[in-house]
Amino acid sequence: MNTVFITDGLLRKSLSTTRSLGKQGIQTVVGEKSGFSPSGFSRYCRKRVTYPNPQTKPHLFKEWLFKFLQQENQPVFLPMDDIIMDIVMKHRDEIVKASKCLLPRKSSYEVAADKYETMQLARQQKIDCPITYLVRRVEDLDHIRDTATFPLIIKPRKSSGSRGIRKVQKKEDLTPLFLEIQQDYPEILVQEFIPLGDRYDVCLLFDQQSEIRASFVQKEIRHFPVAMGPSTVQESVIFDDLIERSKHLLKPLGWSGIVEVEFMMDSRTNQPKVLEINPRFWNSLDLAVQSGVDFPYLLVQLCLDKEIASQNQYEIGKRSRWLFPGDLLHFLWNPNRRFMDPPLVSGKRQRVYDDTFTLHDPVPGVIWILTCFRFLLNFHVLKNFIKR
Repeated sequence: MNTVFITDGLLRKSLSTTRSLGKQGIQTVVGEKSGFSPSGFSRYCRKRVTYPNPQTKPHLFKEWLFKFLQQENQPVFLPMDDIIMDIVMKHRDEIVKASKCLLPRKSSYEVAADKYETMQLARQQKIDCPITYLVRRVEDLDHIRDTATFPLIIKPRKSSGSRGIRKVQKKEDLTPLFLEIQQDYPEILVQEFIPLGDRYDVCLLFDQQSEIRASFVQKEIRHFPVAMGPSTVQESVIFDDLIERSKHLLKPLGWSGIVEVEFMMDSRTNQPKVLEINPRFWNSLDLAVQSGVDFPYLLVQLCLDKEIASQNQYEIGKRSRWLFPGDLLHFLWNPNRRFMDPPLVSGKRQRVYDDTFTLHDPVPGVIWILTCFRFLLNFHVLKNFIKR
């Protein structure tokens, strides 16, 4: 039986993947830049490995990765997050030869991973999206300041989660905020501000022929930061129109593998607008698995060239929660905390399931709490991690 190598063992989606595959009797190896990762301590993890930091030492990580894949005799390879995905896609041809994986074309990935190119693709496909300006230098702001309607959103061209995103309330704030974000990101986008409405995530799995083999839609219920952060509670819903829009959006890319498309309802028109494409697994993956669409298992079957039945039926109304620290922080910062639905203290009666803590596999939850307390010693690290 093939071993499955899962990266980014610190993240909730990696834990969900480890549990999903382990329950199917599939052997998993979990990697992380530190040996202290929740997924690596799951009862469903056969072995945990430590690799060089892919963010600060990408060349060392690449060398380690190819050596590891050779030692494991072409395992199924599931790169889980952006930094490692970027490295993998730069060396896509070699990775495909050294492992069993299902990856999009390099050119397709570059469009999906680039927020500006994603907006250009949406316009090309006649799918509603925010008006977007690419800003490389301060002088480019003059036209925006004179013609755009405020408030605006300013964000990095490439980033994950809510990192680097700011709301620009008035004209005089545009340049200072641009210069602040430019210190960490070379290229910046300025976008039309969409009045905050319901947000939906369309989760899809495409096979080698770019046919959808699994689909799932979730509504984001709560977030941290409260207004524009990553979701802390999600609910499974049916929204076929968004699946069709996502399929149409991705058609020119000839996509293969996992992908998530994010939408927000524009309260002015009651129409969805695409916000971005995430060309990898999403952190709230566990809700799809718990609802009946086991993306990790289905992806592994495709990596092994096995036939799978299309999966688009699942339990609706189920909720998944990132309790600690995500939903707890939402509770502390939400002025309307008494009216939260579901309430902070909720469980199976409210159809709420935690994506980390479970009595069937308790050790990862303990490791996660210890990891968070370790992050508390470095507020900058904690802040950036929460926004992933």
